[in-house]
Amino acid sequence: MERGFIFSLIFAAIVAVFALKNGDKVLIDFIFTKVEISQAIVIFLSAILGAVIVAILGGVKNLKFKKEIKELNKKIEPLEEEKKDIESLLENRGEEIARLKDMMDDIEAEKDKLYTLLKEKDEEINKLMEDGPVTENSSLE
Repeated sequence: MERGFIFSLIFAAIVAVFALKNGDKVLIDFIFTKVEISQAIVIFLSAILGAVIVAILGGVKNLKFKKEIKELNKKIEPLEEEKKDIESLLENRGEEIARLKDMMDDIEAEKDKLYTLLKEKDEEINKLMEDGPVTENSSLE
């Protein structure tokens, strides 16, 4: 059981015992009139009135909390949408980054091929330079 309910039952029992022990008649002076009534009834009415006031104040507090929760939920919805948009953008950027990395790898491979080709051509030129100048007669031989 809930602690508050158990506490309320214990408090109600204490109030009941206290009221029954104080059952004498008392004179209550309202502003316009005076009433003689049992002290037990006064105690019971005071306890009930206090419980009603506490319940009303608790209800008002709960309503304020519910209103605040609704307002916070309204703030959360756009943030969740923004989060989804950012995640989607990040995913798209990730795909774009992967595509760019592939392009860089292709460019690097092409660069290596060109360097290899350049080196081969450089070696051919150096070899031709070592052999001497090429003339028409020497190429016919």
